[in-house]
Amino acid sequence: MPIEGVSELVRIPRLGKIHLGIKVKAQGKDVQYPKATDYFVAPAEVVAVYGEKPTEFPIMFPVEEPELFAQQWLRAYSMTQGLVCIGTGLEAHGKVDVATGAIADHETKQWEWRELNCDPQECQKYQTKRCRRVMNLQFLLPEVPGLGVYQIDTSSFYSIVNINSMIKMLKGMLGRCSLVPLTLVLGPIKVSPPGITQKTVHVMHIKKDIRLAELAHIAQLPLGKILIPEADTDEPPEDLFPDGLIGPGKSSKIIRKQTTQPPKDENIFQEEEQEIPQVDEELLKGWQIVRETVQQLNLTDSQIRKWFAKVDIEVGLADFHRALPPEKVTNDLLSKFQAMLDIYREGQKS
Repeated sequence: MPIEGVSELVRIPRLGKIHLGIKVKAQGKDVQYPKATDYFVAPAEVVAVYGEKPTEFPIMFPVEEPELFAQQWLRAYSMTQGLVCIGTGLEAHGKVDVATGAIADHETKQWEWRELNCDPQECQKYQTKRCRRVMNLQFLLPEVPGLGVYQIDTSSFYSIVNINSMIKMLKGMLGRCSLVPLTLVLGPIKVSPPGITQKTVHVMHIKKDIRLAELAHIAQLPLGKILIPEADTDEPPEDLFPDGLIGPGKSSKIIRKQTTQPPKDENIFQEEEQEIPQVDEELLKGWQIVRETVQQLNLTDSQIRKWFAKVDIEVGLADFHRALPPEKVTNDLLSKFQAMLDIYREGQKS
């Protein structure tokens, strides 16, 4: 007989993290700070599929519950204690120094988790950015080898609102959000923070050119019962919490009186690093131009396959969602295909 609470669970491994920035060394200091990028900073296996600086890729949410794949809390970290406080803006749980009653730090000998009030406007850690809102977004990359989820951490108000809005809309229109093919995009918007001149920032959103008829069909497929790993929250997200903010120092021996934190999932599949293929730069440029044209013209899979079948190459619509061209595609072939697309576009105008 199956074991209740165990046998029906399937745990998806976490394959890696994708970042929204890189760490740079502050001038004249030994501390590294995060610097936002206008592309996803991805592991080697993702780069091999979408290129070195991807700005979008196809994703799927693995389960129906956003609280599992899109956790979002106010979180404070310490260099020596890791996660020291997690809250909602109204209430929180914090690691409290048993001797002093303050939030645990590098001098803490013994701590315990306690319920605390949470008011960002009055919280010194929040005001000094030692505490930040964080969303841990976990998703599947169907075109990347390996079975598991990738995680992106973001503190962007706009990214969090964009993702939440799309999840709510999918559930409202389709009755589900898991295993629905979507495209995650990192794109620019102009913002005007209080007291700061208008600037351009790059935020995440779900691409909006979705065909509802296709999604409605997908929504009829049965759901799989799966459990994704607990989001990696013990360590501060590298591109959100600079080393210089969350504190110094070596910690003396720490005694944990009690903790409600679950043990870290050790059953995580680690893929071997794959060699990134070398692709001709001119071929990449030509491929990008053709990809954009294909998307603008809304070509069908059968139209694309029919043309490439004439030159004995199997290429379909799905190939044009990838950053790299299929192996047999050449510069000359792309030029001829682009010429055909130009003729097709002129025919649509007339």
